[in-house]
Amino acid sequence: MTLELGEATGRLVVAAILSGFIGFEREVAQKAAGLRTHMLVGLGAAVFSLLSVEAFAGSDPARVAAQVVTGIGFLGAGAIFRHGFTVRGLTTAAGLWSVAAVGMAAGIGEWQIAVLATAVSVVVLYVVGVVQWLVRGRRDEATTVIVIRMSDPAVVSDASEAARRLVEPGGDVIIHEIAADKASIQVTVEPKLADAIMVRLRALTGVERVTRVDG
Repeated sequence: MTLELGEATGRLVVAAILSGFIGFEREVAQKAAGLRTHMLVGLGAAVFSLLSVEAFAGSDPARVAAQVVTGIGFLGAGAIFRHGFTVRGLTTAAGLWSVAAVGMAAGIGEWQIAVLATAVSVVVLYVVGVVQWLVRGRRDEATTVIVIRMSDPAVVSDASEAARRLVEPGGDVIIHEIAADKASIQVTVEPKLADAIMVRLRALTGVERVTRVDG
């Protein structure tokens, strides 16, 4: 290995620290893949990248890098899950993908790229997240899903409009299913309003059943 031990150590430490900046937001948000997970992913990507360049003389470093990218794809997919009608973990998976890229950049000594990628990721997670929160009117808090089921598809349009008036501006209404003899509407509301809204939804014309799926 031609690289000095001090230089190699610096690359690995920097990879872990930069990945930690990205993972800290996920830790604050109390996600399963938090600070330590992001730091270890960044560190691991840096080690693989460093070894691909330094330890395998005459080989193609891109082959190891490609395998790192593939492996992180599987790891990110494990962070995504569906709960009821809600898909969660997409941002966490994207964060893991980003820290792997940062780790790879640090591992091969591309400091500027690693720092720049970290800075952009932090802006996306923190600044853009705040902007989304302001623009959406805290819509992200609307995490309770209510499903309205009807046997007559003809009443779906009227029922969805009535439901929309009940949950706006903090919630959302989606026509989930329409068939010959049944239909369903998915209503997303803030958890603290769910019970009261369910009572009012049951009173809508044509509604047979109202179910709280995600709370």
